[in-house]
Amino acid sequence: MTRLKNGGAISLFDLAPKDQKKLLERQEILDLVRQQEVTDPNFVRTDQYLKKVLRTICITLFERNQARAAEDKQERCDQTFEMSKLPSPRTLRRWWKAYEDSGFDVMALRDGHHRSGNPYSSLNTEVLQLIDKHAAGWADRRRPTMAGQYEKLATEIRDINAKRGANEQLSIPAKGTFRKAIHAIPAFDAYAGRHGIEAAKRKFAVVARGMEAVRPFQRLVMDGHKTQLSTIAVKMREWDVLSPEAKRKAARERLMLHLSICAATRCVTGIRFSPTENKETAIALLRMSVSDKTQYARAAGCKSDWPMTARPGSVHTDTGNAWISTEFRGCVADLRATFETAPVGLPQMRGHVERPFGTFDRGLLPHFSGRTFGSIDEKGDYDPAAEASLFSENLGFVFVRYIVDKYHHTPHAGLNGMTPYDKWGELVERYGILPPPSSDELRNVFGPRIERALDHRGVRVAGIHYQSPRLQEYRRKVGDTNVAVKFDPENLGKISVWVDAGWLTVPAVLGSFAGVHLDHWTEAVRDLRRRNLVKSALSQHFVDGAIRDIASMGRLAMAHASVSATTSTAKDLERTERELLYGFDIFPPDDNAAGLVTANYDVHGNRDRFANAVPITDLPNDVGPDALPEEAVAPPAAVDKPTARDRKPNIKLED
Repeated sequence: MTRLKNGGAISLFDLAPKDQKKLLERQEILDLVRQQEVTDPNFVRTDQYLKKVLRTICITLFERNQARAAEDKQERCDQTFEMSKLPSPRTLRRWWKAYEDSGFDVMALRDGHHRSGNPYSSLNTEVLQLIDKHAAGWADRRRPTMAGQYEKLATEIRDINAKRGANEQLSIPAKGTFRKAIHAIPAFDAYAGRHGIEAAKRKFAVVARGMEAVRPFQRLVMDGHKTQLSTIAVKMREWDVLSPEAKRKAARERLMLHLSICAATRCVTGIRFSPTENKETAIALLRMSVSDKTQYARAAGCKSDWPMTARPGSVHTDTGNAWISTEFRGCVADLRATFETAPVGLPQMRGHVERPFGTFDRGLLPHFSGRTFGSIDEKGDYDPAAEASLFSENLGFVFVRYIVDKYHHTPHAGLNGMTPYDKWGELVERYGILPPPSSDELRNVFGPRIERALDHRGVRVAGIHYQSPRLQEYRRKVGDTNVAVKFDPENLGKISVWVDAGWLTVPAVLGSFAGVHLDHWTEAVRDLRRRNLVKSALSQHFVDGAIRDIASMGRLAMAHASVSATTSTAKDLERTERELLYGFDIFPPDDNAAGLVTANYDVHGNRDRFANAVPITDLPNDVGPDALPEEAVAPPAAVDKPTARDRKPNIKLED
């Protein structure tokens, strides 16, 4: 019934951002009222009592909206935000019933406004026929204007009215109505009518390689905790070149640990580090929880595996700004999970995740200098910043190794002496798990949203073209336009494009980008630019070779598999495209139209130091033809005799 009422939409990502925000606002109001019902023994669902409850939760909503407006920064009086008027008790009860009947699906809170409006025109059918006639006349090789066609329509209607009685007069439609009729003509048909079928074929030509054939998580508890360790906020490769004084003055920091844990098995399902508790890291933590974590365990050198991956039934957090953000709650809803927050000031209600923080502080951190301890009395006169010895970029690997190889294989009192790893295996065998999201769903749920232009080569993101027949079918209907795009920084092989009220998966034209991380790709381009191999275009075999070389570098592989790595956002991509990939393009190996030959490489991409050498035509007089080496090939005869130089040539070949 929920799907029928929503016209087939099953998740928030099927809706426009404005509709998503409206549903999340209604869900937040209902969750606060439901919490009041559980905590207040005098709660009754009457109009008078609900009005009282709504006035109470209004303060909470105001505080949350004020925190959201701060965008994870310090709250200031000049930050503005909007709040919707609270619903009436009758409306609240109607939402409540729909929410409960659907199994607490946020999509059940959608109203019917998207189905409102009269789909049928109030114009006379004869007028509608005349509109279609003159709108079709606009798509003519003579290329008439819309104003001219509208004037012809109005003239014909006036001529008809002159021959009719007063009660049979036809009304002249508005210019906007006629303009809509013209815009309703498919873009291909309109262009073919005005420019010819061959011109339309060239404009809407498809550029592509061809068709290609591709539950225990009942409660997931998440929280943030400031680590009791001061770390060095300098890259390791930069540390050795610093002077002793610079090393002493180098910045120190305490990173925020974001942790998610399965309440049933006590297994850690994800950790992320960042300087502050923010929504981007919270979303990255949620994604890590429902994704394969093999690369993280391998990068940290773990001996055990990290198989704790599934789709959560519910996600429990506190009311921190990062967790109650619209973006994080939207991701939880898109995973078809229930989002719940614990009351403020009662951390014991989140004991499953609060307890491990103390375990890590006591079991792991004593191995390192620079501890800040849990209190001033405990720290005494110890200076954590001066004693810091661990680099911030290595903190994530240390925690991953401890969690995977130590914590998961240590008997847990809450599991009656079983280890979290063994408990996971037992419960999975008994109950199974909900399968984790696919790569396409991960991209749709967690991928940053951007806008890109759609043209005959498809959609271009990070210098890569994405193309599919279905995408071009949509283009033939709407023409060249801007489309909403979601991309996955961890896999550039495919993107999602908003087409006809739905997300369409579109692969990259070059298949070599499947599984390629955005960091790998940008580093590959940066390396090629350093070696002067990239100007404005690059052949595919250069791309494939560069990606293979960069992916084989352990340093970069560990960097993007670190839980301390920053999360790529839409702004990061735009900055990379602006600074590194501006005017950059890729062409297939057999596309020789560009005629590019890079430095020290020939046209086939083979190493050749003389590939671009300039032939010397003004040899000294004492060097004759017999003095040339045998392998030298005489240049073709020139039509005009070369002009002699006035200065001595100074040619230097470098590899």
